[in-house]
Amino acid sequence: MSETNLPDDSIDHGDENDAAELPIPTTSPFSQDAEIHAPSSTLPPLVKTPAGPPRPTPMATSPTSPENVYASPTGADPFGDNNTPQVEEGAASTKMATMPSNLDTGTMEAIRQHKLGLIKQQQSRKYDTFGLTPEELAQICSFDLRSNPTQIENLNANYGGVEGVALLLRSNMETGLRLKMKDHTAIAVANQHHRKDDDDKGKKAATSAADKQSGGIPNHISNANMVAIDTDKRLAVFGANKIPPPPSETILQMIWGTIVEDPILKILIVGAVFVTSLGTAMCPSEGWLDGVVIVIAVVLVLGVTAGNDYSKDRKFKKLLLMQSDKKVKAIRGGKKDEISSWDVLVGDVIEVGTGDEIPADGLFVSGNRLVIDESPLTGETIPVKKSPDAPFLFSGCQVSEGSGRMLVTGVGTRSSGGQIQELLNEAQSEETVLQMKLKVVAVLIGKVGVGAGILTFLGLAIRWAISWALNEEPHHLSCGNKASSGVLLQVALLAEYFVVGITVVVVAVPEGLPLAVTISLAFSMFKMIQENCFVRHLDASETMGEATCICTDKTGTLTENKMTVVKMHLTGRFYHGEGSGEHDSVRFTGDLLEDRVKNLLVESICINSDCFIKVNETNGQDVFIGSATEGALLLFAKKLGVNYEEVRRMVKKVEGGIWTFSSERKRMSTLIIPRTKTPSAPTKYRLHTKGASEIILSLCTHILASGSSVEPLTPQVAADIQKTIKLWASEGLRTVGIAYRNTDQMIASVDAGNGINDDPEHDLVWVALVAIKDPLRKEVPGAVASCQKAGLTIRMVTGDNILTACKIARECGIMFGDGMALEGPVFRAMSMEEKLAVIPKLQVLARSSPGDKHTLVSILKEMGEVVAVTGDGTNDAPALKEADVGFAMGISGTQIARNACDIVLLDDNFVSLVSAIRWGRNVLNSIRKFLQFQLGVNLVAVTLTFIGSVAVGDSPLNTVQLLWVNLIMDSLGALALASDDPDDDILDHPPHARTASLLSPFMQEYILTQMVYQLFCTLGLFLGIETIYPPVPGTHSPAEVSGTPSVRTKTMVFTTFIFLQVSNEIMARQLNGELNVFSYFFRNYIFLIILAVIIIVQTFCVLWAGSFFGTCTLTSGEWGVCLGLSAGNLVFTFICRLISKCFPKKRVRIYKARVTPTGSEEELIDGTDAISREKEIHEHKSKAQLPPKVRTMSILSTAEPPRDESTEERKTASSRWATVQAATHLIGHMSDVKKEEFVSKGPSPEFIDTWMRFRKDAMYSTKAGSSRNLRQTN
Repeated sequence: MSETNLPDDSIDHGDENDAAELPIPTTSPFSQDAEIHAPSSTLPPLVKTPAGPPRPTPMATSPTSPENVYASPTGADPFGDNNTPQVEEGAASTKMATMPSNLDTGTMEAIRQHKLGLIKQQQSRKYDTFGLTPEELAQICSFDLRSNPTQIENLNANYGGVEGVALLLRSNMETGLRLKMKDHTAIAVANQHHRKDDDDKGKKAATSAADKQSGGIPNHISNANMVAIDTDKRLAVFGANKIPPPPSETILQMIWGTIVEDPILKILIVGAVFVTSLGTAMCPSEGWLDGVVIVIAVVLVLGVTAGNDYSKDRKFKKLLLMQSDKKVKAIRGGKKDEISSWDVLVGDVIEVGTGDEIPADGLFVSGNRLVIDESPLTGETIPVKKSPDAPFLFSGCQVSEGSGRMLVTGVGTRSSGGQIQELLNEAQSEETVLQMKLKVVAVLIGKVGVGAGILTFLGLAIRWAISWALNEEPHHLSCGNKASSGVLLQVALLAEYFVVGITVVVVAVPEGLPLAVTISLAFSMFKMIQENCFVRHLDASETMGEATCICTDKTGTLTENKMTVVKMHLTGRFYHGEGSGEHDSVRFTGDLLEDRVKNLLVESICINSDCFIKVNETNGQDVFIGSATEGALLLFAKKLGVNYEEVRRMVKKVEGGIWTFSSERKRMSTLIIPRTKTPSAPTKYRLHTKGASEIILSLCTHILASGSSVEPLTPQVAADIQKTIKLWASEGLRTVGIAYRNTDQMIASVDAGNGINDDPEHDLVWVALVAIKDPLRKEVPGAVASCQKAGLTIRMVTGDNILTACKIARECGIMFGDGMALEGPVFRAMSMEEKLAVIPKLQVLARSSPGDKHTLVSILKEMGEVVAVTGDGTNDAPALKEADVGFAMGISGTQIARNACDIVLLDDNFVSLVSAIRWGRNVLNSIRKFLQFQLGVNLVAVTLTFIGSVAVGDSPLNTVQLLWVNLIMDSLGALALASDDPDDDILDHPPHARTASLLSPFMQEYILTQMVYQLFCTLGLFLGIETIYPPVPGTHSPAEVSGTPSVRTKTMVFTTFIFLQVSNEIMARQLNGELNVFSYFFRNYIFLIILAVIIIVQTFCVLWAGSFFGTCTLTSGEWGVCLGLSAGNLVFTFICRLISKCFPKKRVRIYKARVTPTGSEEELIDGTDAISREKEIHEHKSKAQLPPKVRTMSILSTAEPPRDESTEERKTASSRWATVQAATHLIGHMSDVKKEEFVSKGPSPEFIDTWMRFRKDAMYSTKAGSSRNLRQTN
C-alpha cells in the first residue's frame, strides 16, 4: 500500500442516503456513528477542556545508548511482524476543542435528548444530509468575529467543538471524508475477489484479512479510484472550491463599448448619418448609399477588432482559472493524498505546512507551532498562532511557520478569501509597461493624425470653395441627380469632405499597437505553458526579453531532483549503493546492520520527515509528495526492508514537538516518546535531527559507535567526518547528517503556550553521514551556454555545500575561469563596497540564506541589471518580489513562493527558464515587427490622402477604402505579426536595453524605404496613370474613365496600395535587415491565412463590390500594373538592404576601428597603456574596482554582424558579435560606465583606458585577427 494509512473505519460502501437512518446513539452523542444536526440555543454548554499541565523544567541531556529505549516489551524487534502496533497519537493526539469525558450524567443525558429531538426534525429540514447549513458554517468561522472570545465559547457549547462540527458534516478528524470506489474500480475488484484460485488459498485468505482492515476495500486501491460518498450533495449544498471568473462581455457589448468610449468613431458615425440624410433628400434612390456603406464598414471593422478582444479575453480567463488551481494534501478514507484545491469539499481534513496557502475556511484540528500570516485579509503582517483557543483559519492566508490539520467549513465564494478574490477578479485590469509605452506612442501619432485630418479637410474645403466660386459641377457624388438644390448639393459635398477628414484621423491613430501587445502576450503565454512556463503576470513575458542576469537555484532546477542515497558512513564503516562508483566499501543491505543501529537509523528517517509516497496510477511507480531529499531517505529505508508507514503508526510523536526545516536553520527535528520494555517504565523522550551535515556535526558532542555504544565525539573523529563531507561534496554529492539525543524530561520549548521557540538541537549524538546523488540535467549545459551566448550572466545561489555547488556549477558551465564562489556567511559579513567589487565576478553563492539572495538581487538591480531569480521556499518570496522577474518552482516550490513570483516553472527545469527568455524576447520582437509595418502603412496612407486631396481636390482613397486599410494595418496586422514564433537565432543577440529605442536603425531605414517607394507608386498612379497608361477603349464605361481622377484611376491606386501592404507585411517580419525575407515564411499559419484573406477580399472588392467600395473592374493589364508595383517593392527593398550592408553604420565602423587589432597584440597593449598614462584619468573612481583575484574574461571582436542567414560563416560571426556585446556589457558594470554608452556606440578610448588601469598584465591570443582574450591577473 502506497498511501499513509490511518484508522480503518473511514470507508463506506452503503448508499449515499443512508445517513438519514442512522440509529440513535446510546453512548456519547459525539461518537463516530452519531448523526448530529443543527443545535438550538438551549443546548447546555459543554465544559471547556482544562488547561494543560504546568510548564515542565528543561530537559536534562543524557546521550545514552539506545540499547534499551527502543525495544518491545518482549524484547523483539519493534519493526517485526509479531508486535502489536502502538496507537498513533502523533498529529492527531494534539489539543482539540472537543467534548470532555468528565461531564456529569445529567448534562450528558440532556445533550443526548436534545440530539434525539434534532434527529426527529431531520425530515423537515432543507439540508437533510448534513447537520449544518452554509450560513451556520459561515457564522461559526466568521472572519469578522475571529477575535471575539464568545465565538470559541459558542463553538464549544453549541456545536461540541471542532469534533462536533466534523460529525455534523459527516466527517472524521482522523480519517477525513468517507470514500467509496468508483463504479469501474468496484467491478474490477469484484471480479478479482470472485476468481477461483484453489492453488493459493492461503494467499487469498491473507488478502481478505488485509482487505477487512480497510472496510472491505483492498489496500492497494488508491484514492484516485475512489470518491467521497456524498460528493454531489456536498457540492449542491456547500458549493465548489472555485472562484468563478468575472462575466465576459459579448461581441456586441464590446462593439458598443468601443463606440461609446471612442469619440472619433462617434463623430464619424454621426457624419455618416448626416451624409445619408442629405443624400437621401437629394436622391432618394441612391443618395443614402454612401452613408450606409460607411456605417457598415465601421461596424465590420469594430466587429473584427471585438472578435480579437473576445478571443483574447477568453484566453486570459482560462489563465486566471488555471492560476487558481493548487495542490492540497487531504486525508480521505484514512489515506493521505494530494488533490487539486478545486476538489476540496466542506468536511475535508486538510494538512497544511510552511509555505502553503490555506485553500478554504476551516477550523484548527491539530498542529505543531502553526503560525498563519493573515495579511492578505487584514493587511497586518503580524503572525497569528493557531491553537484550540484560536482555531479559525481563513482561505488566502499563508502558513509562515509550522504545520497542522484543519477541517474545511467554507469553500469558493463562501470563504473569506474567495469573496475578496471575486471582487478582485471583477476589478482586475492589468496593463504592462510595454503597453503603456506604446500608448504614449499611439497618442503622439494620433496627434499628428488629427493634424493631418484637419489639413486634409481644409485642403478639400478650399478646393470646394474654389469650385463653388467657379460654378464647377462636383463630379464625384454618388447620386447622378444633382439638380435638386445647389445649396443642398454643396452642403452634402462639404459633409463628405468632413467624413474623409475624420476617417484620416481614424486611420492615423494606431489603435493596433496596444492590441498587438495583448495578442503577442496572450499567444506567448499559452505557448509558454506548453513549454512548462506558467505566466502569472502579463509584464513578466516582456521583461524576460530584457533580462541580463539570472540567479538560479541548483536542486531541481539544474539537477534532475531524482535523489538517491549512494553512500553512507555509519558506526565507523562506509557503505555504498547503486551509482556511487565505489567498490571498496560495503553495499547497502539491511542484514549487515545491527538491529539496534538499524532501528535507530530508520526510525529517524521515517519519523523525522513530512514526505509520503503515492503510487502513480499511470506507470505504477512511487511518487514522493514532499521533499525530494526525504523521499530519497524513505526509499533507502525501503531498501533496508522497512515500511515507513508501519514505523509511523508505531511511534508516538509529542504534541508540538516538530521543528520544521527552514533555509535559515537548515535542519529539522522531531520529538518522540520511544517504546520501552515495560509499560511501567518512566516516560522518556528522543529528539531526531537531520540537516546540512557540517551544521549537524557542529551540534554533536557524542557519536554512535560500533556495537551501538555512544562515545564522545573527539576532535580527531570530527575532523575525519569533516574530511569525508568535503570529499563527497567535491564529487557533487549532497550530504545529510543524522543525529539524535535522549532525555528524561520534556523539552521546554515544546509547550505551545509559553512562547518559547528555542532551538532544541544541542548535545546531539552523531548517527550517520548520508550522501545523496542528484544528477545534473543533461540539457542544462547547453541551456546555460545559450544564455551566456545571449549576453546573460548566470549565477548559482544555493543552500548546498560550497564544494557540491562548485562541482555542479563547473559541470553545467556556470563557473569557469577564475570565477569566484562564496558562502553566505562570508557574503553577509562583507561591506557594501566589498560586495560591489565581488559581485561582477561572483558565480556561485553557496550555503546562502533567502536574505543573501534578496541582498544580491537588490545590488544587481542597483548596478543596472535586469534580474531574473528562481526560488522555491517560503523565505524566497522577498527575493522573488524584488527581482524584475521571479520564477517559482511548480513542483518543489511552496505556495507562498508561487504567489510571490511572476512565472511558475511547472517542471522545475532551467531549460524552461531559457524558453521564457526566448518567448520574452519574441514578445518585443513581435511588437517591433508590427510597429515598423504599421508606421509604414500609417504614414503612407495619411500622406497620400493629404497630398491627393490638396493637389486634385479629391481623396485618392474614400472613407470605406480607408477603413479597410485601417482594418489591415490594425487588427489583421497585429494578429499576423504578433503571433509569430521565436526565430532560431533569437538568443544569438544581446538583450534589448530598457533605455534603447524600440525603433532600431534598421527599422528606421525600412520605414523610410517603404514611405519613399509606396508614395512614389501611389502618387504616380494617382497623378499620371491617365497619361502614362491611358485606358484601352471599350474596356471601361464612360462613367469609370470620366473625371479627374476617374474611378479607374482611384481603383488602381486603391488596389496597388493594398497589394503593397502585402509585400510590406512579408518584409516587416525581418528586424535586422536580412536579405532573405522569406525565411520561416511557412512557419506561421495565421500569418499565411491573413495574407490570403487580404488578397481574396481585395480581389472581391474590385470585381464584385464596386458599388460598396467605389471601385470598378480592372483589365488584366491594369491588374498586372498593380501586382508588378507590389512585387517591385520586394526588389527595391532588397537593393536598399544590400547597399546598406556595403556601407555599415558609423557606430559599427567606430567599433571595428577601436577593437580590431591593427598591429601585434603587444603593440596594442603598449599603445593603450601609453594613451592611458598620457591622459592620466585620476578622476574616475569605479565602485567596482577589482580585488586581488580576478577571473578570466574573453572579448571577441568582429565586423558588423553579417545578415545573410544562409551561410555558416554568418552564424559564427553572429555568435562572436553577441559575445562582444555581452563582454562589453560586463566590463561596463565593472568600470561604472552607463549602459547607453556602450550599447549605442561601443567602448570608447576613454572606456578602454579606464578599464586597462585596473589590470597589471594582459595576454592577447588571436585567431586570424578575429578574436583576442584579455586575461587579468592582479
